[in-house]
Amino acid sequence: MSKVTPARMIACDAFVEVMEKKRKPDDVLEEFYEKNSAELKRIDKNLTKEILFGGLRWYKKIFWILQQTSTRDLTKLSPQVRAALVLGTYQIFYMDRVPERAAVNEAAEYMKAKKELGAVGFVNGILRQIARRAEYFAKPDKKKQAVEYLALQFSHPDWLVHRWLPRFGFEKMEVMLMANNQPPPIHIRINSLRTPIENVRDVQDNLLREEHIHSERISAKSGLLLKKHPDVGQESQFGSGLFTFQDQASQLIPLLMDIKEGDVILDAAAGPGGKFSHIYELGKGNITLIGVEKDALQMQRAKETMNRLHPQNKAIWHELDFAELKLEQKVDKILLDAPCTGLGVLRRHPEGKWHKDSSGISTLAATQRKLITHALTLLRSGGELTYSVCSFEPEETEDHLHWLKSEFKDKIEIISPVSRLPDYFKRYVTRDNILMIYAGNQDDMDGFGAFCVKWKG
Repeated sequence: MSKVTPARMIACDAFVEVMEKKRKPDDVLEEFYEKNSAELKRIDKNLTKEILFGGLRWYKKIFWILQQTSTRDLTKLSPQVRAALVLGTYQIFYMDRVPERAAVNEAAEYMKAKKELGAVGFVNGILRQIARRAEYFAKPDKKKQAVEYLALQFSHPDWLVHRWLPRFGFEKMEVMLMANNQPPPIHIRINSLRTPIENVRDVQDNLLREEHIHSERISAKSGLLLKKHPDVGQESQFGSGLFTFQDQASQLIPLLMDIKEGDVILDAAAGPGGKFSHIYELGKGNITLIGVEKDALQMQRAKETMNRLHPQNKAIWHELDFAELKLEQKVDKILLDAPCTGLGVLRRHPEGKWHKDSSGISTLAATQRKLITHALTLLRSGGELTYSVCSFEPEETEDHLHWLKSEFKDKIEIISPVSRLPDYFKRYVTRDNILMIYAGNQDDMDGFGAFCVKWKG
């Protein structure tokens, strides 16, 4: 009988799935939680997620320390052994409340559970050595090897640091990379059709009374910052549709659309439903809302989000690639939340550091241009396209706007986001009229890039 706690067993198994099969951690955890629902409590799930995501964030630095400690080539070991070593080391170095003995012993027990009996002593020995912190390993020189130093110290791939360093400089890079390695804040968006924004204090009082969760108002008036993760059961405030999870930056995007009651609006990538449901609320439920999503799981999540927040909604759904969508009538507004590198949300999706490489940027940029072109064909004259990506790469943001002006000339009009954002957020608008939010910003938001154009056809 395995002595590994369910939380650590799932964390290690999920780490293998994410790193070896390039799966999304949230999808993997959802599967494992469902299979082990009888054994897992809320506290177990929180521990699992902290260990898994922490190991993913700090993977490069941890692996380097492990390789310096071991005389064996760790890349030749099984994925399960590497998972035990990396996540065990993460707990030792970064989780103060976890006894080092527990981290070491459970890693060894995980080896037994996986029938890796020959690796039990090796894993035990390496982690005990790590726990003693007996050795110091010299890092690359800050000045002479800036890329290598930053990449190792802040656990990012060399190619990404090499790309960003000339653009942002050393000091800003330290801030950005460190921010990427922090757990994201718990931002929620209040369902304004259930609780008017001026009554948001009611939601705060209920969270404090029912779940002992303290919260703070944030600059986006529709949102709150929670001090800990809330209950998501059916009977909870979340389950009853009073709010949903959504980063503050993401809450700004639908504001750019200047939604009016009666608008016919299309969301070209509606999953998992955060922006889609926000559009519905800004239209006070009196809009025609069309959701397009090619990923079946994301489509399911979007529908669940809408039905939880707005049970009476009459949204129209199309499960297909947006590039293949044809409409009988053109629409007033389109939100194109385009497929992108996701380099602005690495703290939320740390696996992206290890799953992506520089070659993907140009490929995605080409896809984005095709989708932008297709979106324009679906707009009525005078209609508006709001384009957004969770990235601040030039190829995915400003280069597209320059291309649009060159390609379509007087057929389009650039709309300044300044006129549509609350005063506080106007600081994030560039001279090119792009809402550009970089990692490590003062408001602790995800990284985003967005712009709006009017189609004059």
